[in-house]
Amino acid sequence: MAPPDKKETRDPTRDEAADAADASRFFSRIGYLVLAVGAPVAVVLHPLGLYVMFAIGVGLILIAAALDAAPGFLDRFMRPFFLSPFLVLLAGLAWAALSILWTPYPSAAAQLLLKLVVLLVATMLTVAAPRENARATDLYLFPIGVGAGMATIVARALAETLTGAPDDGRLMTGGIAIAVLLFPAMGGLAARGRNGLARLILIVALCFAYIYSYTPLTIALFTGYLALSFSISDLSRTARELSWGSAALILFSPLIPALAPTVSAWIFKTRLASLPAPYRPLSVAADIFTHDKLRLITGRGFATVSRGVRDGILPVETPHALAFTVWYELGILGAVLAAVGAWLAFRNLPRAPARLAPYMAAAFSAVVALAFLNVDFAEMTPLTLIAIAVISTDVAARSQYRTRRPSAANLAHL
Repeated sequence: MAPPDKKETRDPTRDEAADAADASRFFSRIGYLVLAVGAPVAVVLHPLGLYVMFAIGVGLILIAAALDAAPGFLDRFMRPFFLSPFLVLLAGLAWAALSILWTPYPSAAAQLLLKLVVLLVATMLTVAAPRENARATDLYLFPIGVGAGMATIVARALAETLTGAPDDGRLMTGGIAIAVLLFPAMGGLAARGRNGLARLILIVALCFAYIYSYTPLTIALFTGYLALSFSISDLSRTARELSWGSAALILFSPLIPALAPTVSAWIFKTRLASLPAPYRPLSVAADIFTHDKLRLITGRGFATVSRGVRDGILPVETPHALAFTVWYELGILGAVLAAVGAWLAFRNLPRAPARLAPYMAAAFSAVVALAFLNVDFAEMTPLTLIAIAVISTDVAARSQYRTRRPSAANLAHL
């Protein structure tokens, strides 16, 4: 007689592990989709859309990591604490927290500081939680998101033109999103050897900036493009020059409004305050810096600029540029910390993977350029977009299987 058929025995533990891995991949894919595509689109459509998408995307990625946990999470989470730029960032946050003692708006300053800490921790968790290797399909979502963001801006601009609806600032915020997210998305494409697609998305973005005619977007993209070009030809020299240049600009930025009235009298033969935009904010900054020079040592305290303008204490034309805000609110110590952080970040670029480093230089150069333009970083929108750019850079770094993750994230953790 033939032996009876043996029934296949299934290992329930293996089935549960496979189901958990499948669920983890699903939640991870949706999470990156929300961050990469949903955020650039939502920031144009609704004032709170970016924050909702960021919270959902981070939550889904953390759920995915919990379902299929990779060993060494604590080590990955602690890696930034061994990076000098990150330590400088923590020192800046500590100084901002200390300035709450003398700021005229302690409640608003504490709330803003709490938002910054929550954003920083959420970004660190999102970077540390996933496994070391990233999937190419997750990587390609970020360039798609940049394209979707530009398409949404065009669609909204056409809708406002046809309906006569006033612009509520969403189009300008969308331009900031493109400036922050473009070069990290290009770095992801270059990390996978898609250099042609990276060049294509850059050409499309430059054409979009020319047609859109939003000055911060144009300046940021042009600055990033120059940094990218020089970094590709000579990364070490470019990183060295960008480090010293950015640090010098931050430290000596008060000289610009301080000397502006004299230059205006020489060139225009009139007072700076009587000139039209964009000279009026420069005149206000000159009055503020020269009014009480001693306060430049300690600063006026965290969150003073935005609340001062809102309450009518400061003129409406007060600049919101991050370089001005750091000096006004945190004084010379805050400016020194910002300059040291920028110097260290650029100097660490040669330690990143060769394919990613030029695009990381371009991304950080674009952000530094935005810091000198009248972009309000206190609204948290630019900082949240930078957090998404950090996550995008980390995904690109994890796609480089033969490189060590901390080296690629050295700049991104800033």
